[in-house]
Amino acid sequence: MQVEFYERGCKSFFKKHQRQREGVEKMIGTAIAREASTGMTKVKLATRKKVAGQSVYEFRLNLGKIGSARVAFMVKQDRAIVYFISSHLQKTTFSHEFDQIIARIV
Repeated sequence: MQVEFYERGCKSFFKKHQRQREGVEKMIGTAIAREASTGMTKVKLATRKKVAGQSVYEFRLNLGKIGSARVAFMVKQDRAIVYFISSHLQKTTFSHEFDQIIARIV
């Protein structure tokens, strides 16, 4: 599965974790591929808004030494776009931040 990262939404997270960027991208890609193949059982809707007619999902992922993060993404065939990564785990905080990012896309 091909995974792309939306620069505006992922930039601040990767800026904080520059040295671990490659490993984080790999872990996120693996987790999204696993969820897509198992029927997306651990994911929730990140927002009710649709991007290009597609739903955007989110899940929490443990990133090893960095800790846990929430990831908002969309899957289209065998391509995934990660729109937002945040270390804020509380759903309301994450949703508020994500809505600010997604408002520019929609």
